[in-house]
Amino acid sequence: MAGISADFFDGRSSRRRQVTIAVKDGKVTVSGDGMAFEVPVAEVKISARMSGMPRRLEFPGGAAAVVHDNEAVDRAFAVAVRKTLAHRLESHAGIVVAALILTIALCWSGYQYGVPWAAREAAMRLPANLESSIAEEGLKALDELLFRPSTLNARHRAALAQTFAALRDASGLPVSVRLELRDGKLIGANALALPGGIVVVTDPLARLLGDEDQIAAVLAHELGHIQHRHSLRYILQDSIVALAAMAIYGDASAVAGIAATVPTALVHARYSQGFEREADEYAYELLRKTGRSPRALGLALSALEAGAENGGESNARDKSDAEGGGVNDTGKRPRARDFGYLSTHPSTRERVQAAEAAAR
Repeated sequence: MAGISADFFDGRSSRRRQVTIAVKDGKVTVSGDGMAFEVPVAEVKISARMSGMPRRLEFPGGAAAVVHDNEAVDRAFAVAVRKTLAHRLESHAGIVVAALILTIALCWSGYQYGVPWAAREAAMRLPANLESSIAEEGLKALDELLFRPSTLNARHRAALAQTFAALRDASGLPVSVRLELRDGKLIGANALALPGGIVVVTDPLARLLGDEDQIAAVLAHELGHIQHRHSLRYILQDSIVALAAMAIYGDASAVAGIAATVPTALVHARYSQGFEREADEYAYELLRKTGRSPRALGLALSALEAGAENGGESNARDKSDAEGGGVNDTGKRPRARDFGYLSTHPSTRERVQAAEAAAR
């Protein structure tokens, strides 16, 4: 029987030798490159056949040979080698295609449903003190990166605090949930809910929404995010994906990046439509509890949209010495445009219609 060409490694060094392997009378003979030895067939371990993958023959003492001719191995070691189930399955193109489709479907389902479910379960079980720590550190980082102290006058700040307190008390959320006002020069008219119960409203947004019911509607919406822990779930969803990427690719830097990107990620977080719908529904109920119409949320969104289209934030700045950036859709926006409230809250028209329907 003709010999089989193979790459031989002695197990003691990385040197590769070109050898010939022959099988006869229950013996395996390895020869070539100044070496020769013989062992019983029963002492040679042969890897399972996997399509065109090279086969590995392991010899006593740690030596091994890599053979690229699978058919030759099958013929020579017919007594010792069996085609495994894996080999039989991967030899059929239809099964391979079906397995690929199934794998893609499972990955998509896991990302679409499994990750949000896991994030929700984790968020609901996270200790409150840990979530508060995330909020405080996040606000501290935002103050260093994006925010300045609010320049609203004392009467305006007091009115906003009173409106927020009334909404919070009506919602049943703890008194630790608080409002923070900031001059959001770099992010324009915006409001966001941090994990742990901190709602941040920027001066430009407070100035654009001069109507108390409209600002209450925005605050109620952000309290909805607090109630459903959307910010924390958003962070956890991204973290789960990053951790999965680390597990697959072995890149530990993904984990380090999670904490570093939390503050700015929350500023321009595009919540899912499900999150936005939950927060809107929560806002409708809370507005009713405080004697306001759900229509106020639709009016607030329309006012923000109109202000954005007309550079309203910039106009508000001129009228009241604010420093927030304008947010119009003419293509001549300042840098703050990418972080405006509407840019992170999709489907404005549908949400306005939903608010109108809820008011009926």
